[in-house]
Amino acid sequence: MELEFILDMIESNGYLGLFLWLWIGVFVFPVPNEVIVMTIGLATSLKVLHPSIAFISVYLGILAAMTTSYILGRLIGRPLLQYFQKRNKFTKVIDNSMKLMDKYHALSLSISYFIPGIRNFLPFLYGFSKLKYRTFALFAYSGALLWLAIAFPLGYIFGEHIEIIIAYEQEIFMVVGVIAIFYVLFKIRKHRRNMKKEKLETKDTLS
Repeated sequence: MELEFILDMIESNGYLGLFLWLWIGVFVFPVPNEVIVMTIGLATSLKVLHPSIAFISVYLGILAAMTTSYILGRLIGRPLLQYFQKRNKFTKVIDNSMKLMDKYHALSLSISYFIPGIRNFLPFLYGFSKLKYRTFALFAYSGALLWLAIAFPLGYIFGEHIEIIIAYEQEIFMVVGVIAIFYVLFKIRKHRRNMKKEKLETKDTLS
């Protein structure tokens, strides 16, 4: 994935091109999202794109792709799954996706976006399993946002070394992802503790 390609696309289609690329491109072009997003991050560091607008365009494109996969699973999941199961290149992805679903249930949607291949297939399987859209959106969209919040800055800061990052992609994303999850859990626990303390103080004051 070359920076010149992105520059040409932006010049021709603007930020709408980014959105459509992340939405439809995942079903057409076999280019890892890491490469796309970090290249876009590099483009923003060169002042070619506005960081906030580019980030939002990319995120909306990712959400559109995940939602499309989920809807396809709900509407025509059985014939599509039968088709995929007959293709050897999808067998491993299906097996790994099923294992992740069995182990983590809906939380696997958040985890899957840190695993190439599975991230694009799991929404389809959850659509096929008739998971409620509200639950799907909660876990899938939050996981994608966390992943993007890691990948986009990596491209912005270290975009010239994308090849190295991709080589150690899973290790980097999993470590940063785990740190981010623990931080969020720590903040939630701290907030609940403070709320509990305030309730006790209020109760003591009233009594």
